[in-house]
Amino acid sequence: MKLLSWMGLSVGVLTAALGGQVGAQASGEAPELAELVAAGDLPPVADRVSMSPEIIDYGEIGEYGGQIRFGMRGISDEGTLRQAIGTNGLVRWHHSLSHVIPNVIQEFTASEDAREFTFQMRPGMRWSDGAPFTTADIAFSINDLLLNPEWEDLSTRYQSGGEPLMLEVVDEYTFIIRFEHPNGGFLGQMAREEGARLNHYSMHYCSQYHPDHNENIDELIAAEGVADWRELMYRMCGDVRDEVRWINPERPVLDPWVLDTPLTGGTTSVTFVRNPYFWQVDAEGNQLPYIGDLEATVFQDAEAMLIAAIAGDFDFQYRRIDAPGNRPVLAQNAEAGGYRLYEVTAAGGNYNWIQPNLNHADPVIHALFNERDFRIALSLGIDRQEVIDTALLGIGTPWQTGPFEDSPLHHERISTQFLDYDPDESNRLLDELGLTERDENGIRLLSDGRPAEFLLDIRNGHPHIIDMMTIVRAQWEETLGIQINLNVVDRSVHRLRSRQGEHDMTADSGNATWLPGQLPSALLPIDSSSRHAPLWTAWYDTNGADGIEPPDHVLERYEIWESIYATADPEEQIRRYHQLADIAADQFEAFGITQNASTYGVVRLGLMNVLEGMKSTGQFPSPANVFMPQAWYWEQ
Repeated sequence: MKLLSWMGLSVGVLTAALGGQVGAQASGEAPELAELVAAGDLPPVADRVSMSPEIIDYGEIGEYGGQIRFGMRGISDEGTLRQAIGTNGLVRWHHSLSHVIPNVIQEFTASEDAREFTFQMRPGMRWSDGAPFTTADIAFSINDLLLNPEWEDLSTRYQSGGEPLMLEVVDEYTFIIRFEHPNGGFLGQMAREEGARLNHYSMHYCSQYHPDHNENIDELIAAEGVADWRELMYRMCGDVRDEVRWINPERPVLDPWVLDTPLTGGTTSVTFVRNPYFWQVDAEGNQLPYIGDLEATVFQDAEAMLIAAIAGDFDFQYRRIDAPGNRPVLAQNAEAGGYRLYEVTAAGGNYNWIQPNLNHADPVIHALFNERDFRIALSLGIDRQEVIDTALLGIGTPWQTGPFEDSPLHHERISTQFLDYDPDESNRLLDELGLTERDENGIRLLSDGRPAEFLLDIRNGHPHIIDMMTIVRAQWEETLGIQINLNVVDRSVHRLRSRQGEHDMTADSGNATWLPGQLPSALLPIDSSSRHAPLWTAWYDTNGADGIEPPDHVLERYEIWESIYATADPEEQIRRYHQLADIAADQFEAFGITQNASTYGVVRLGLMNVLEGMKSTGQFPSPANVFMPQAWYWEQ
């Protein structure tokens, strides 16, 4: 039997930690909860946190009390709430991102062939309203919702080889999830936010909104004024990644804090209070969280949030204020504002990933973009250090894509090839491609006589990418005779244009850690972020019904990708990822500018146990899911 690998696959029992330890008897609690126990209004703490609470053992033993204040940009910024509260699924990533550890469950095992996963829950654990958390809740979430075709289409996260997961309930606290085909990435998928759907819905509460459990469901539908039971369930029980999660304070949760003031259309703040039944304790058996209340103030724009941060109105914040240009003013005002800056590190990827559309409808542009030497020429024509120094205040490291050097998945060639600024070689390659004629403005002419002028799409809300591409535009025009025009569009327009293959080029961030649960879109056209080949992606997604069939080198990568999760051997998985990277490096379909740079946030002086070196990735809401705000406390 092997312990958990970097891929998040445990073949053996795991009770590892940042936390992860179990078995301690809960003994301490917040003073206000102790008063409720003394009055007979709340069970003793040992009866509230389960017989095997998880021990969060890092930093100092804290003290109870106080509030954490932070901000969100508009009522649609529910991602900020997820960063603070978390999604609290069965498992979570260790803060090092090296492996997956138990979360709401006590331990798990996986079969050698990665087809069977056994989970042991925490006996006596409860929802925030005091109801038991058992396998009945897991069965309801999976059988009555996820596997119910009337609910929604089943995500591929819960499938393997096109076949859905199967649930076996062993007893009140033990269940098994099986797959027809090996699924070596299943635990990594469950550590993502979406994985929490397996335990998001409490049977005792949410079943009242399900037609199989409530014969009077039509009356409820009419009373709420909704179309059907699905809309009713969605409104009352929410989803792990949607604004509707934050509108019903009555919904039982497994989170450190429970909703008090909901997120509604006219709200100016969203508040949370301590969960008296939370299932984690510190090393001395004191129930977490230490801090009793959270308050998220709703701001209308990022500028107002920056002003609030400078004034010291946030106890913790990095989302929406961490643009490179904000760092100097935040640093200058730190002492007066009573806060300090702390680092938020990336785990991989690129701050600006440039993708020419290899599926372009225009035959002349299509032919040019599909010339590897053209893409190499564009990459060699970028003075990355100038971009970093000018647009990012010198913070950055030239980089193409992929996990950073500390990851076992790091691939040297795909990360660092064609980074050097070499305008002579770039111009030589362009000349050899036949782009020798120029117009009166010095712009090279395409084979049909048109200027080599292209539109580059950028999503609105990414000023740093606009700044970077403004410099690249000048470099390419002056040095190479290639002209690009920046097309800043709304997110929905950007997505539609790229999915339909209507763009010339796009520039966007690329959060490429290649961890289980993240699709490696820079290695092969696999999802909507593979904007270099949207029609190849559509072909793959629809089994050939839509899109266009890709060339052999892409088909080969699809075969390797499908084989990665068909093995439970971690070393073999790494080897196959490197096979993917070898082919992707050979093709060089897109290119980057700089590593996803470490960013920063503000933390108020006196807020303790805020872990340094905090990582941020699209894999999970940070800090909540891995850096444990429930263990933060105020220095007295």
